Amino acid sequence: MEFHPVLWVYSLIQWVLDKLFSPTPPPPKTTLDRPRIAIIGAGLTGVSSASHCVGHGFEVTIFEAGDERSIGGIWSACLQIHSIMYRFHPSIRWAAGYPDRQQIVSQITQLWKRYGLQERTRFNTRVTSASQDRSGRWIINNDPSFGYFDGVLAAVGTCGDPKMAHIPNQDRFKGEIFHSSKLDGKTAAEKKVLIIGGGASAVEALEFVVHTNAISTSVLARSDKWIIPRNAIVDALLAMNVFGQETIFSWIPESLLKKLFYRDLEDLAPTSEGLFTETPMVNSDIFRQIRNHNADWLRGDIIGFSETGIRFRQRAKGVPKGGPGRDIEVKGDMVIMATGYQRPSLSFLPPEVFEEPYHPP
Repeated sequence: MEFHPVLWVYSLIQWVLDKLFSPTPPPPKTTLDRPRIAIIGAGLTGVSSASHCVGHGFEVTIFEAGDERSIGGIWSACLQIHSIMYRFHPSIRWAAGYPDRQQIVSQITQLWKRYGLQERTRFNTRVTSASQDRSGRWIINNDPSFGYFDGVLAAVGTCGDPKMAHIPNQDRFKGEIFHSSKLDGKTAAEKKVLIIGGGASAVEALEFVVHTNAISTSVLARSDKWIIPRNAIVDALLAMNVFGQETIFSWIPESLLKKLFYRDLEDLAPTSEGLFTETPMVNSDIFRQIRNHNADWLRGDIIGFSETGIRFRQRAKGVPKGGPGRDIEVKGDMVIMATGYQRPSLSFLPPEVFEEPYHPP
């Protein structure tokens, strides 16, 4: 295995963080005597929160709507972390600079087991209500058999059910249509693939497609997004913008990215939005795929499906969404909807939780 000094140093840092800050897991089969917490969701946040709770003596019950395969939440579906600095628990140890989905889910699952959360998780239990009795104890789904709780932690995340776009004439299309979160077990081999969307899900769908030997791939995006390389030094420098937003100096990293990273593909760089207005996508492979003619990135608006593809109004750089363009048909026999996710609801919580000036996220 090739020696990487930066990763070696970071591995050492991870070991130190684990030893200094990871709470001690409770003994197996132990019932903790501090207040009981109901945690809604077995995703990354739910598992991490539960591990901290039991590590500090609080008893917990995790309520998860899905089965055991749902551990990790959205991360178990499709997403990838694009930064070595992303840490959700002191004990996490990344083996690569940009861990993939398998590594992420593996770390979440190991955390779930290390802190004895198997016996504290109720799968296939969708939470529809959380209410308090007269003594202030919380009851889940109006069912006392779940127990009484001293607090509720809503860890439902920001990504819920897959969001499928409703596109005219979709029923006429003779090929296959999948959401980007439903690609496990699928293959794009020998297919002409169309990816609808231009965000992080589209980039990850593109990675899936080109590595399963598709004939061609076209990304149909409504707008341009900033893409930065998977490079620890570059990412660290960009992260040094302590304001977290556009500044009068933002043109400097933007210009450098266009000249050194985008190069001949500078046309794909945004013109109306700055680098720090939204979270950029981190990917070093996408431009190589475009340059090697393994993929096309088209800017425009979808008109509707045809039997053999998608009718698309391709716009020039700088033309706003819905603006004029050239109508074309992009041929394909497999469509991936990289159209994001519904925002989870917190309607199971009582209205008094959201008293002014606080509003549900």
